Amino acid sequence: MRTPDISVDRGLLERVKSEGKALVLKPTLKFSCLIAKRFSATIEDPPEDGALIKTVIDGVEVFVDFRAVGSRFCGCDKGFEEFDFPMKDPQKFMPKWIKVRADLSGEFGYA
Repeated sequence: MRTPDISVDRGLLERVKSEGKALVLKPTLKFSCLIAKRFSATIEDPPEDGALIKTVIDGVEVFVDFRAVGSRFCGCDKGFEEFDFPMKDPQKFMPKWIKVRADLSGEFGYA
């Protein structure tokens, strides 16, 4: 699977490096009534999941854990129960770029 173009705040990279940890990026596409994008990032020990995309930026291991999820209902009184959305070719939905800010917030896109 291709690795997105990843941009990480320099201060965050230094923080991760000083803690001796890895940076794990979690871009998620949610298919429901509409398509929504969610993003989170964590500083943690390097994951052992071989399915994750791994790259190294300035000596810091960066992992991408892309997911596509669906929702059985569109909110209201039935909630937002999520399930892994089956994809024949997840490569087509992998973001082209990811940007991570110092506070671990971020965004991703396709253009």
